Amino acid sequence: MKEHDYRVYQWNWKENLLWFCTSFGAAGLISWLFYRSIYAMAGVLPLLFFARKVFHGYLLAKRKRNMLYQFGEMLQIISSSLKAGYSMENAFVQAWEEYAKLYGEKTLIAREFQAITHRMRLNEPLEQLVEEFAQRSGIDEIVSFSQVFVFAKRNGGDMRKIFHNTVEKIRQKSEVEREIATVLTAKRMEQHIMNVVPFGILLYVGTASPEFLAPLYGNLPGVFVMTICLLVYLLALMLAEKILDIRI
Repeated sequence: MKEHDYRVYQWNWKENLLWFCTSFGAAGLISWLFYRSIYAMAGVLPLLFFARKVFHGYLLAKRKRNMLYQFGEMLQIISSSLKAGYSMENAFVQAWEEYAKLYGEKTLIAREFQAITHRMRLNEPLEQLVEEFAQRSGIDEIVSFSQVFVFAKRNGGDMRKIFHNTVEKIRQKSEVEREIATVLTAKRMEQHIMNVVPFGILLYVGTASPEFLAPLYGNLPGVFVMTICLLVYLLALMLAEKILDIRI
């Protein structure tokens, strides 16, 4: 299996198609509402590439959260296998088989641990495989675990305690993140509503009373004013995301 660098997010064709259609739709809407000109799309599209970068970061962070949660579940199964008397290597194999039955073989962690168990059968050291995966994951908790695991595996240590402490740490972080997400759900809904309010106002006024906005279209002063309004709107979006982006 080809090793995947989880520090980099590779878009699939569905995500690219969704972004392409959404970008052109948004560019057309902004061009019409703010400038009443299809040619304005040429100036609006670069802003949407910036939006792609922001969405890229969101997808990467979401995948890391899912991977960390899955990793914690896998460690919990490994910990149970160790308590049952399995050796470390056999505990990894047993945990992967059990995890695949519970959650499927296509999850990120299931695929990674399948590769680890396969390479173990080829006599590659387990600590090296765990360390390589941790570096590719780009997740601090997994990197910290791998460092302690490698040291304990090579020099001797209480593996059960290491797994228990790591699982507990990941569980606590996941619980705090879920609590924060629950508290911010209503605020994010308010943010989404406020995001579309300016477009709604422009659409309503432009349709019901077009003479009020007519002086802003088809002339340089109007283009300047609408561009400033658009930039202020984008700045407000970025500020709102920063306020609601609470990290642990």
